[in-house]
This record gives sequence, C-alpha cells and structure tokens, in this order.
Amino acid sequence: MAEAVVSFVIQKLGELVMDGLIAEAKFLLGVKEKVEDAKQELKMIRCFLKDADARARNGDETLALWVEQITDAAYDLDDVVSTFVLKQEAAATNGVVHKVVGGIKRPIKLHKVGSEIDKIFNRLSKLNQSLQSYGILRDNNVGDASSSNQRRNDLRRTYAHVPEDDFVENEGGMMELVTQLTKEGNSGSQVVSIHGMGGLGKTTLAKRVYRHKQVRNDFNCFAWVFVSQQFTPKDIWKGVLLDLVSDPSKKEEIRKMERQEKLAEKLYDVLQEQKCLVVLDDVWNTDDWDRLKAGFPKTTSGSKILITTRRRDVGEHADTRGFLYQPRHLDDVASWELLKKKARFRRGDYEVMEKLGKYMVKCCGGLPLAIVVLGGLLSTKHTVDEWEAVKQNVKELINKGQCIGEQEYNTVFAVLGLSYDELPYDLKPCFLHLANFPEDYEINVKELCRLWTAEDFVPAEDEARKYLMALVDRGMVQVGQRSSIVGRIKTCRIHDLMRDLCLEKAKMENFFHHINFQVSGDSLSNSKIRRLAVQSNNNIVDEQPRLTNIRKRCLRSFLCFASTVEDCNDLMKPLFNRFNMLRVFKFEFISGKGGGKGPDLRIPEEIGKLIHLRLLSFKVFDKSFILPSSMVNLRCLQTLDLRTRCDIRIELRSMRVVSKLYALKHLYLPFFLLRTRLDEDGPHQLRLGNLRSLETLVNFNVDYFVLDDLSQLTKLTKLKINLTNDTLQPLREINPASNLHSLYVVTQDVGNDLKNIGPFLSSYPQIQKLLLDGRFVNSLENIVPFFSNLVKLTMLFNYLKFDPMPILAKLSKLRILALNMYSYEGKKMVCCKDGFPQLESLSIGGLHNLEEWRVEEGALSKLCRLEMWNCKNLKSYPDGLRNITTLKEIKLTEMGEDFMRSFDQKVGDEDSTSG
Repeated sequence: MAEAVVSFVIQKLGELVMDGLIAEAKFLLGVKEKVEDAKQELKMIRCFLKDADARARNGDETLALWVEQITDAAYDLDDVVSTFVLKQEAAATNGVVHKVVGGIKRPIKLHKVGSEIDKIFNRLSKLNQSLQSYGILRDNNVGDASSSNQRRNDLRRTYAHVPEDDFVENEGGMMELVTQLTKEGNSGSQVVSIHGMGGLGKTTLAKRVYRHKQVRNDFNCFAWVFVSQQFTPKDIWKGVLLDLVSDPSKKEEIRKMERQEKLAEKLYDVLQEQKCLVVLDDVWNTDDWDRLKAGFPKTTSGSKILITTRRRDVGEHADTRGFLYQPRHLDDVASWELLKKKARFRRGDYEVMEKLGKYMVKCCGGLPLAIVVLGGLLSTKHTVDEWEAVKQNVKELINKGQCIGEQEYNTVFAVLGLSYDELPYDLKPCFLHLANFPEDYEINVKELCRLWTAEDFVPAEDEARKYLMALVDRGMVQVGQRSSIVGRIKTCRIHDLMRDLCLEKAKMENFFHHINFQVSGDSLSNSKIRRLAVQSNNNIVDEQPRLTNIRKRCLRSFLCFASTVEDCNDLMKPLFNRFNMLRVFKFEFISGKGGGKGPDLRIPEEIGKLIHLRLLSFKVFDKSFILPSSMVNLRCLQTLDLRTRCDIRIELRSMRVVSKLYALKHLYLPFFLLRTRLDEDGPHQLRLGNLRSLETLVNFNVDYFVLDDLSQLTKLTKLKINLTNDTLQPLREINPASNLHSLYVVTQDVGNDLKNIGPFLSSYPQIQKLLLDGRFVNSLENIVPFFSNLVKLTMLFNYLKFDPMPILAKLSKLRILALNMYSYEGKKMVCCKDGFPQLESLSIGGLHNLEEWRVEEGALSKLCRLEMWNCKNLKSYPDGLRNITTLKEIKLTEMGEDFMRSFDQKVGDEDSTSG
C-alpha cells in the first residue's frame, strides 16, 4: 500500500512541474528544486518498498513503522505542494486569494512553503539512510518474505490423489465441466477454466471433475500440477511430464533434463501424440500462462487443459474460445449440508445445535472455505455452551481461526489475503476503499468511480471502470446490476468476508478508519487518520466530540451513512475548520427516516476553506439548503450532489454560486427550487453556460435556468430536465450537445398536455436512452420520428388515450421498452406483425385499464425478457408470445387470477417467476 501512495505522489509532483505551475513561478526561489529533490528521494525509496511491505506483513514491527513513516511523509509532501499550487493559481487568477472566514487575505508566504518541503525532505533522507540498518533489499523475492511465501505455497499445495470430502457443488455445474472436457473435435474447448474468489471451492471442484468416471474413460493420460505465485516453467513442465509418462526409463530421462527448451519440446510432443488431461491448479495471472504456453500445443489429438484461477481473464487469455465456469456461492441448504459434514453434533442436543449452526453458517456468506473453517472449529466443541460461545464471536473466528503452525495459511483471511497481496499497487487503494460502504450495501458504480477519481486513486472515471473490472475479474468484487443497453456494471457489492478483510487491511495500512457508532467500543484515537467512514443511528451531532479526536488537517475523506439527523449545522463548522485538506465530503441517509422539523441546513461559510474538495454530496438529505457564497473557492469541485426527497427547497439566490464552480463535471440539483422574498431583486433565471466541463446535469428546471445554456454544454452526456405548470417559456429547438446520449424529461403537477415539447426534443436525434414522465406525449406520433437511434425507452404517467405500440414499433433500434404506471389508459394493446425487430426486454406494469394484449406473428422476434406487474384486468397471456423461441425469462407480479390461469395453461412456470 505504501508503494501506491509513494508512486502516486511521484507522478503528481512530476505533472505539476511539467505543467509549469511550479516551474513558471520564477520568484519562488528554489521551490521547484526542492520539489524535484523530494521527488527523487521518494523514487529511491520506492525501489525498496516491496520488500519492506512484504516483511512488514509477515510481522516485522520495525519495518511496519518505517513503512508508515514513509507513507505519512509522502502524504504530507502532497498536501504541502497541492495547497501551494491551488493558492498560487487562485492568486494568479484573482490577484489575491478569495477571502473566507478566518482565511488569508495577504500574499502567500512562499518561504514557508519552501521550509515545509525542506522538513519533509530531511525526514525522507533519514528514512532512506536507515535502509541499510534494516537490511531491506530491492528484490522482494529474496530474504525472509520469500521464505515465508515458499512455506505458504508448500502448505497450500494441492495433490490430485488426496480425496476431497468438502463438496456440495450442484451436479449440473460439475457435469457441465465434464461435458466440455469430453466433447469431441472442434465442438469442445481445449482450455477449460474454473475461476472465482479465493475459498470458492475451485480446486475441490476440479478434483471431482478430474476423478469423474466419464473423464477417466475419455483420456489416456493425466497430470495435475500446482502452479501458484512462485514457480519456474521448467519445474511445471517436468512435473506434468512425470505424471503423463509411465515408462520408468523415460521418467528417469525426464528427471535428468535441465534445459527448458528440451522440456517444453518434449511436453509439446507428448500432448500431440496422446489424448491427455492436464490440470494447472492455482494460476495467478496471464503472464504465468505466457511463461508456460510453449509446452502446451493447440492440438488435434484431443488433449485438454483444466485451469483453476482467481482471475477470469486468465482463461480468456489462454484460449479465446475456451470455456469459463464460475462456481456459485452455496445457498442456505447446501451451506448447512457442508457444515454437517465437518461439525460434530451430540445426539441429545441436536435440535439446539442445529439452530445455532444454521445461524452461524449464514455468517459464511455461502463461501465453502469459511464453512469448512467453521466446521473445523465446531468439531472441537462438544457442548451447547461451547457452541454458544463460538456464536458470540463467529465472524472473527471464521476469518482468523484459532490456528497455529501449518493451518494458519488456511484461514479465510490468509486465503483471501493472497488476492490482496498480489494486487498491483495501483489497485490496492481502490480495493480497500470498498470497505467504506456498509455491509450488504449495493454500490452505485458511477458514484464509486467519482469517489476514486476525487481521491486521486485513478486519473479519470473511464480508468476507474477499468480498475473495477480488474477487481471483478479477480473475484474480489461481485457484479450487481448491469446496464440494460451496453451491459456495463451499474452496481456492485463486496462479499461480507472480503469486506472484513478490507477493514482489517485498511486498519493495518492506516488507509482509512471505519467507525460504527451503533457498536459500543468503536473509537477514534488521536492519530493521522486520512479517511473516515461513519455509520450511526444516533444524531450525528452527538458524535462530534469523538470526531475531534482526529489530528488536525489530516482527514482527506469523510463519508457518513446515517439513519437520522436533527441538525448538522453544529457539526460541519468545526469539521471544516479542523480538516481543510478534505477532498470528499458525503452525507447519505440510508434508512428512509427523515430529519423531521427543525432549522434549515445552513452549510457554513467555512466550507470555502476546503480548496481541495472534489466531491460534495448531501444525497437524500431531507432538509432545506442554503449554499454560502464562499463555495466559489471550491476550484477543484467536480461532483456536487444536492438530490433531495419530497418538496425540499433551496433558496434560488444561494444557487448562484454554482454557476462559478467551473471544474464541475457532475451536477445533481434538487427537484424543487423555490423562490423567496430574498430572490426578488436578483435575476429571474440562473446561468449554467459557463460550466463547460459538465457531463451530467440532473434536475435542470427550465423555470429557473436559461434553456439556451444547454447548447454551450458540449460535453454533456446525461440530461434530466424538469417541467412544471409554471413553465412559461416555449421549449424551442436549440443547438444540441452532440455528446448527449441519455435524456430524461420529467413533469411535476402538470394537469394538461404540454404540446410545446416537440421542438426541444427534436434537438437531440442522437439520443439512445429516453425517459418520458408526464402528460406531454399525447402527440406521440410527432415525437417518435426524432429518435431513430433510440435503444431504451421508459414511459410513465403519460395517460395516453391511444395504443402506443404501433408507433413505438417503428423504432427499429429499440432494445428495451418499459410502459409503466399509467403510461397508457386504454383497454387494448396490439404488437403488430413484424414489429419491434430488435426488442430484447419488455416491461409492462401499472396499466390498470388494460384488458387485452395481442401479439401478432413475427412481432417481438428477439424478445428475451418479459416483466409484467399490477395489470390486474388483463385477461389472458398472449398466444403470440408462445412462438418466440428467444424468450427465456418471464417475471410476473401482482397479476390477476384470469391472467395467471391462462399463463399456466399456455406456458407453465418452467421459465418464469411469479409473485
């Protein structure tokens, strides 16, 4: 982790010098040279950090302290230089730094900056000089860490002849692998891979497949080798050959071979001549396969390779046409069956122990390794009291076990920790950051990428998505929902036990602190805490004394997940005064409970001190806002999220400061902006045209903002526009933002059809995703022709009098359609012959008057998914849907009895779920 921090600071210092922000300030005598010297010192130290980190992880407390000091010095250097650059930039733009409460009005004391850099440089020099006394080496593959790794690999080594009793994987999954391996000719894959997170049972499944009767009958020769992180191709090839060859004289010949080329050639020939199955267990990355592939031909003899790996891309890389299989986490029934195999139950107490066991096994999250560890612990406990004692601390016992000696490498933390240890340094902070979120929390990927960017873990949001996919491929992050259009991940989550590892590693690395004020004993020490995530059911203000234990200036990120709040005004002022290096400040209320009555939320003027702030969010915050004028100092702010529920108001005059936040990329406004008497002297509408970097603009209300400004936002990709009964100006055609691909048009309290929407919509013919919410679409035939590129359409509260299907069927590229919540008031709906040629997903719900739906021949020919809900007057399931062979998923909720009876008669429940 220290390597990630140091590398980031080195890169950032280099960029600042190259950009000229330091180099061009000629009157800053010596500052550029001081920065360059500190950067070079960090570069020298970085060469030794891998070895130091590894030895610190293995229990060297002296080196752990050394690594921590290096990390602190790097952070401090970044803070000093970043603050200087921002203030210098502000001074150059405005002549002086913007005045804030308690702020600086005089010119920057530049000699102080140089002095601070000197102090950090001296710290780094002393730490660098101490390297020899610690015996730290450049190469982390030698020394104590290497010995420890070798011992760990020896203890984790797998052997094909050792039986596996811990198997409860469904037979369908095993037979799918057996079928792929025994397929003849080109129909089967030459490389079959089993991938997934550590502890998922990949090796156990591979052994079952390897020993399966059908597999043993299909192949002539078999080999099983354990690869892991440290290996040489020569040893692997030799191990495979010794398994494949049965002649004793040939075995002796192979043992004497030392040249890699000869071994690779020999193995290559054997696999060409005979039909062999080779298992490569625990392959860690694509480079490992590239080192080994010289011995494995693309053969026509029928030889196959079975790989187990934590990373999906290993199998894809080894064979682009290969078969990939990811075992599922065990369900409750399978988890209990596995626990019963491992634990011991006393006959007279079976029912009590069963109840305790079923509770504890849920804490394993379906991870076979965790269940085996739990079973091993319980097998030594013979009484109900002992089982009760395990239950009280079950999570910690599962993760860390009570193991010593050889078994310490088989605890859940040890196995999952291997994935963390092998992460590239730039992925480690991204992984650790995931534990900021509460347990079982569905993480919005867009917001996650913006947080990573705000923290400077990644240079841009597109890069953040690549980093996330790398964690998904390694089995360390689970996919939640995917985008309906391009299949990109919309939400993700982290397994409970992987999150526990995150928390443990983050604490060890002093990366961030997670405080749950619902749990007694959680506290904050007077230490250099850089990131803090708070979870509380209490009034957050009551926790203020505990938060002020954190050392001044250090905090960079503050995330709060709370269920109630009465008044945060008293909390923010001391926080902003104390922690002016903050880059992320986010409040999120997750229980749905409101703050109730009370004073408005007045964000204090002190927020103007947070000149490093990149992300500010008060999401789902149910109080009115007042934004201070000092926010104009937030020159780095990229994301401002003010989304609120219900009729929360923000004074229009306080929103004027938003138009001066020129770095904004993502702006989420409240749905309502209400004028007050204080707004009467100001302009009728606010301007956003200066925010040229905006990519996301949500809740743009045409009554309060100038419509023509949208034409200046050329980088805009997502726009949500709000209309009300007070909308006076005509929504005329404007010069479009050519990058816009998602448009949401929402009305509120509109009693009549808004017929002036057409010209505005015609400005965006390139739109791929469109949501129409409100009564403005009774002239649907005049709107649809604008959107020939539309891929997804959602309609609700449109109260259409005519059947929309004949018109919508003309959208030749439409793949997803949702007609929900009073979008149509008619009784009959018809999908005409050959209509919707590309539609894959259809949702129909909340159409209370609908009685008949007919699907003609050839319509919906590519439909894969159908969801219907709360259409209780619909009489029957359309006969035309029975002929659609692509329809694999049908979800029915709150449908009428007649419809469900018809569905059961025509289709049955084979491919459906209903509720």
